[in-house]
Amino acid sequence: MNELSTDRQRRWQRLVAQVEREYRALGAAERDWIAARLQQIADLQSQLQQLFRYGGGEQACGLCSGDCCAKGHNHMTLVNLLGYLQQGQLPPQTDFAATCPYLGPRGCRLSVERRPYNCISFICDKIENRLAAAEVERYYQLEQRLRRLYQEFAERYAGGALTGLLLQEQRLGGRGFLRRKSKPASEQ
Repeated sequence: MNELSTDRQRRWQRLVAQVEREYRALGAAERDWIAARLQQIADLQSQLQQLFRYGGGEQACGLCSGDCCAKGHNHMTLVNLLGYLQQGQLPPQTDFAATCPYLGPRGCRLSVERRPYNCISFICDKIENRLAAAEVERYYQLEQRLRRLYQEFAERYAGGALTGLLLQEQRLGGRGFLRRKSKPASEQ
């Protein structure tokens, strides 16, 4: 592992521990808010994955050997990490020397429900061209609903953006990932 990969690995481990502490410190109402949205996200991501498979996505991705994954080296977001933490789990071990820290010899090692938005919402032309027009329309409707849910996290939490956690860590400069932004008028 080179120096950059080693540094990313250390930063990632610290970041996961920080978010885990922050999550454990949340009250029941906040955890319930998170759990409800994470369930909706998991359902939508599973539906997107079904369309991806129907369009021959697994075969297409197997042939390109993860070229798209090379573009998403740091896509894991707060939403994705919370999906693991709420279940009392941690994400799979990372390998920051690899094309993607979660890409294994047989594809993505992240469960479909917990994959980053950018990874689950992207379909290349090869896959999209294999879907009927109604399926393509359905795919993009699901993607828009999914984006709105991820945006709810971005509006609520300082570290909730669609930007990956390693980049968010730099932006936050030590401030909490789950630090609430100002509450909307409906919650005051």
